[in-house]
Amino acid sequence: MIKNREIEIKLQINNPCEIDKIRQYLAKLSNTDKGTINKTEKIEMKAVYYDTESGFFRQHKMAYRIRQENKSIVATYKSGKVNKNGVFERIEVNRIVKTLNPDLSVFADEENIWEILKNVDNSRFEAIVITDFMRECIVLSWKNSQIEMALDLGKVTGKNKNLPICEVELELKSGSKEDLLSLKDELIRKFNIEPSSVSKYHQGLILAGLA
Repeated sequence: MIKNREIEIKLQINNPCEIDKIRQYLAKLSNTDKGTINKTEKIEMKAVYYDTESGFFRQHKMAYRIRQENKSIVATYKSGKVNKNGVFERIEVNRIVKTLNPDLSVFADEENIWEILKNVDNSRFEAIVITDFMRECIVLSWKNSQIEMALDLGKVTGKNKNLPICEVELELKSGSKEDLLSLKDELIRKFNIEPSSVSKYHQGLILAGLA
């Protein structure tokens, strides 16, 4: 894996009846040693995505968020795109921070990124998208790869308009994209789900009329 590289697939759950089936599938994986790296973990995630008044991050196809993950607070920089196979390939840099207040200086040690961000005025930020969801996840050994499978349930908000979050995310932790696509195909066969090329952040931008 390349440093700071995120590779993942999003799968939209079309029928709420599938949620319990997927949750049972996660529980089954968690209760056996075969094919799992750890047990199912539950993480409450509340995030605010920020941009400047002039839309600096949107103009540069980037995202900046600060997210509460249970008791931790994580600042994240992202940039990248989704390819024709529905695979998101993005640069992602995460930093543990102490407050929910925007402060881009936490990325100053990443030279290439800091060259882009160093002149952005932190005082000019405004919250444009909010996500609030519960993640139930586990890391699987799938073929020759380690892949995190996550069930995300909650909502995304943009300018006081809400949409439900009801999806499965598959993130490649180590190994190959071919194995990631193989797990995607296996889950599509098992459940009424389909690939999605729209991130939570982009859904929020659409709601806010910013995309």
